Amino acid sequence: MTTATPRRHRGGGGSRRIKQDPDTSLTEPFALDDINNVDVGSYVTNYGPIDHIARQGRSDAPAPSERSLDTGPMLREIRTRPNATNGMSVESPISNHDDSFFHTSFQDIGKKLKACNDTLGELQQLGVSHDVQLPELVLVGDQSAGKSSLMSGLANLDLPRSEGTCTRCPLHIRVSRNSDWSCRVWLRKEYSFQPPTDRPIVESDVTDEDPFFPWRKQPVSAVHEFKTMQDKSQIEEVLRWAQIAILNDDKHHGLFIPGSGAIAVNRRIEDAAAETIAKFSPNVVALEIKGPDLPDLSFYDMPGIFQNPADAKDDYLVNVVRNLSKAYIQHPSAIIICSMPMNSDAENSSTFGLTRKLGATSRTIGVLTKADLLPEAGNHEQWLAIMKGCTHQTGLGYFITSRPQGKDLDELKKWEELVFESHSLGNWPSEFHGFSERCGVEKLKSFLSERLGEEFAKSLPNIKQKVKHHLDKITKQLANLPELPDNVELEIKTGLMAFADSARLKLEGFMSHFSVLPRNFRNCLLETKPKFTLKDKSDFPVLEISDDESDAASVATTTPTAKRRTAPTNITPSKRPRLETPLHGTPSNSHVKPEEQHGLALRGTSIMAPRATVPKKAVLPEPFAGFTNVGRGFRTLRQVREEIEAKTKAGMPDRTSDQVYEDLVVEAVRPWNGPMDAFIKQTMRELQSELESTLNKALEGLKKRFIYLEAKRHLRRFLEEHRKETEHDLALLYHDEKERLLTFNDKTFEQYRDDEYMELTRFRHFMRLKAVGPDPGNYISSDKLTEDKRVQEAKKRDQEMLRLGRDPFARELEVIAYVRGYYRLAALRFADAVSQRIICRMIPAIRRQLPHYLEDKLGIRGPDAASVYERLMEEDETTAGRRETLKSEKDKFVRALASIELLENGAAAAANMPMSSMAGVSMTETETSTQRVEPMELDSRTEEDEV
Repeated sequence: MTTATPRRHRGGGGSRRIKQDPDTSLTEPFALDDINNVDVGSYVTNYGPIDHIARQGRSDAPAPSERSLDTGPMLREIRTRPNATNGMSVESPISNHDDSFFHTSFQDIGKKLKACNDTLGELQQLGVSHDVQLPELVLVGDQSAGKSSLMSGLANLDLPRSEGTCTRCPLHIRVSRNSDWSCRVWLRKEYSFQPPTDRPIVESDVTDEDPFFPWRKQPVSAVHEFKTMQDKSQIEEVLRWAQIAILNDDKHHGLFIPGSGAIAVNRRIEDAAAETIAKFSPNVVALEIKGPDLPDLSFYDMPGIFQNPADAKDDYLVNVVRNLSKAYIQHPSAIIICSMPMNSDAENSSTFGLTRKLGATSRTIGVLTKADLLPEAGNHEQWLAIMKGCTHQTGLGYFITSRPQGKDLDELKKWEELVFESHSLGNWPSEFHGFSERCGVEKLKSFLSERLGEEFAKSLPNIKQKVKHHLDKITKQLANLPELPDNVELEIKTGLMAFADSARLKLEGFMSHFSVLPRNFRNCLLETKPKFTLKDKSDFPVLEISDDESDAASVATTTPTAKRRTAPTNITPSKRPRLETPLHGTPSNSHVKPEEQHGLALRGTSIMAPRATVPKKAVLPEPFAGFTNVGRGFRTLRQVREEIEAKTKAGMPDRTSDQVYEDLVVEAVRPWNGPMDAFIKQTMRELQSELESTLNKALEGLKKRFIYLEAKRHLRRFLEEHRKETEHDLALLYHDEKERLLTFNDKTFEQYRDDEYMELTRFRHFMRLKAVGPDPGNYISSDKLTEDKRVQEAKKRDQEMLRLGRDPFARELEVIAYVRGYYRLAALRFADAVSQRIICRMIPAIRRQLPHYLEDKLGIRGPDAASVYERLMEEDETTAGRRETLKSEKDKFVRALASIELLENGAAAAANMPMSSMAGVSMTETETSTQRVEPMELDSRTEEDEV
């Protein structure tokens, strides 16, 4: 009858079995962190270990244990109880995940540890452990802790023990029984090497957020098959070259394959190993080893933790390697194998301290290596205390191994039997004879294999559920990224025809309503006409007047302290009225605009006018706002006079040279290229916006295909070609206007010139009158006066002229009126010509040529149109890459589910089927009531596809 006392370990290599207990009516739970309830070949009470009790001529060594606060994964031991109907029933704490699977398959799977371990190895090799927690064995230890020898013993293979081999990246070894021996090597890459190019790597680069710097996590892992061997003698060379390939992330792995790779064939392996770009890598070298007499085991071997690298530049690697072990130790489903050499002090083990710090003690098994180097006369108390569970406690106890150098596998196996079991070889201290059931690699392998298989069998329903969940999620994501349609030519032609029809209608409407921008362009040219300052120091008082709108301001004079010698006799300074009324001029194409006067000076006497608030000139609309101030300050009256005098020929007085008019006109039209460029660029922006909007609608269903990107690119290039062509033509128009003064439209020119002259003389008279007083009030442009008002003003002006006298700048006003009149005529002419070139030539050409242009550039009118259509229906790189990633992930989970279902169904072939052969499994072999695995899904990707 089973009582509350701890269960005793049965003999037989330390294995733990699921056994029936008819007297137990309840399913008894246990956890890895609750060691009082775990049967691992030792006797444990709530108060500590119990001394071993000899039974049937063999001893049960006490396994160390400790109560831990670490919360490991909950497991339950399944016991049976009598049932009225069938004799037995099983209750499972995880049966709610998949009741039918659990009740029909769990007991059988639990008995088939080989099949469980093979399936577990396949799932690990597929890489699903990053999405689904899998039980795993992780071998960790300090450097020189005997890990290489232990690993060779666990794999039952003479793996290389040379320095640096198999210690510079994680090694995943999967071994299982098979009639023929073989070894396949893969490279599993999840990180890419991205070192800084401008500086060396330092310790501070390695952080919690970036634990393997400069290795960076990739969005999807890639598995590359490296080499398959049938000869055991090749494994050391292949394994070393595989590690070199992992450490040279910048090169294709095929270059390092022994016998075929260019580097492997032409370089010495020692030289290649010394020249790798990285010294450690988080990427994995994976081995699948099959052969007679091999255990059913799958484990990870981690690089040994060290403290002091030979080169100070490699100090950062201390943290990288430590973080690598931490990452695997922290997997909640990992069983940690921590090696500690018996020729060193146990307290020096950095790795054991790490497992304790990370709360993994309850799921750690210690392995004391190098027992053959235990000093004969040394103090053995620390090792005995460890084996008894008094110090350095672990949840799964300790094993002892001895693997001397220079012996092959058979010799080592015999060596351990003679040393640990018969005690007929060597000087193995008698104090350790009681731990024989925990001594030797063979006993350790048996324990690990059974332990791992049991944990996998217990967690299999949950694993299957998570695999299905990820597969369903990926399938839904792929559904949003459909493959190529059946008739790609029809899809593309339909889209392009829809675009051609819509674009034609859009461009017709564009021409019909394209008026605001041309009108604003015309207004911009008229508003940027040359502004002349219509004032001069010779005026009294000295007032410089201008037709610039921004100069409309009040001009005030203060009473001078001294008499002005030039003041008229009828007005004294003390009686002169103050000029406080602002001079408002209304903007007009033919009118002069006043300008603000801030300060006056006359022969040393300062006459200051207070600054008045000037109405802000209206800013031109976009895209012409930047030309609002063009034309201001063009010339003063004095500058016009100087220019006339400079170009008057000797002996021909009182005659204005034609060169004066030519030069002023050419200078006035020179700024036109700025608004012209803004006009054409804005036109092209609006056209591009309209046409791209049309393209978006026409190719709505093809936006993720290359056809959309290609059509959009060619559309922009097409518009750019027309823009350049139009700019060339407009540049010729601009050059003609800038070349010389020319018009045969005499009547219009005379009208514009006369209008300008009338406004110039009115404003000039107003400014002269305002200077001498009395204040004439506000200036009103002629276009705002009625005919009667104009007549009255003309009479009044004639009378005032008698007092003011003849304007000394009358000839300059005639020149200015001529220039401004011609400018107005030329501006209207140029604005119409530019708009005509765009509306009547460019846009119709675009409408006419666009459909054929796209077809030609896309290449769908040539003899190889079929292949072009297929290329155009491919996707953009981001979407295509996303689909390929999802397809790869789906393939991975399809294979994982198929492997689980083969195990669940108890297929006889599951035990010997390698992962790669899963691609050939037929539907009938993998079809179950819950999932159908299509052959095309399993066969859709090969190892070569993943390069």
